[in-house]
Amino acid sequence: MSKKQLTGLSILFIILLVLAGGWIWLVSQNPANTTSSPTKRIIVTTNAQAQVFDQLAIPLVGVPTPGEQQTLPTRYAKLPQVGNHVAPNLEKMSSLKPDVVYLDSALVDDYQQKLASDHIATQTLDFSTLDTLKSSITTVGKQYNKQTEASQLVKQLTIKPVKQSSRPKVALLMGMPGGSFLVGTQHSYVGDLIAKAGGDVIGTGDSAYTNLNAEQIAAENPDVIITMAHAMPDNVFKSFDALFAQNNWQAIKAVKNGHVYQAKEPIFGMTANLNAPKAFNQLKTWLDK
Repeated sequence: MSKKQLTGLSILFIILLVLAGGWIWLVSQNPANTTSSPTKRIIVTTNAQAQVFDQLAIPLVGVPTPGEQQTLPTRYAKLPQVGNHVAPNLEKMSSLKPDVVYLDSALVDDYQQKLASDHIATQTLDFSTLDTLKSSITTVGKQYNKQTEASQLVKQLTIKPVKQSSRPKVALLMGMPGGSFLVGTQHSYVGDLIAKAGGDVIGTGDSAYTNLNAEQIAAENPDVIITMAHAMPDNVFKSFDALFAQNNWQAIKAVKNGHVYQAKEPIFGMTANLNAPKAFNQLKTWLDK
């Protein structure tokens, strides 16, 4: 090989080294091109999660089956539906071969054991209150490189708590099909919003809901009663109407003065969602009457 050829090969080798170094630098500056990039096949299992992922423009492969008063975001309307916490379709989830399934922290038991047995990865999001919803949005935004969108969404969910010395007593009743009910505490999503709106929730304890009978509620004599439905809302609200027509309930201040209100979907829900500002404003209106 001639000296001229050797010189040419040396120059070519140097050029290749420079190009390779430049490529390595570009990759190091763009995390989306590394193996740590976000997973692509994502399933969400609640309508509130679907609304959040929609606002962050994150692609999904599976979505929950919406309830009677719920609608899916347009971008997800034609995706396979995987049931909901009342009737989860775990076989459908498995068939979609997801990289990750997002579960609500309050509903983990409905899904996790089966998904774990199918070796499907899960992540939990806490939507139990408005504050934890905002924290979860920030977490998801960081995970999928959507920090700007997440920050804007959190800002839209910011509300100003009502500060007043006189706080009406509020009974938050979560009705079940069949006529039974639980009493919400300030640790529930709507109970927390009631407290922020200036109300004093009568339910106590560390959990989101507790058991109180009619006599205990009558002893508290709440100024306002707010009812919700865990499922089958038409039947649940009819059961509440029949309950409040009874003499022992007629003596309670809220019933006697007509301050009984129905917190219905989609504005209200079991867990925090993007309608929180609307729900907060509605609660303020009810408490001010």
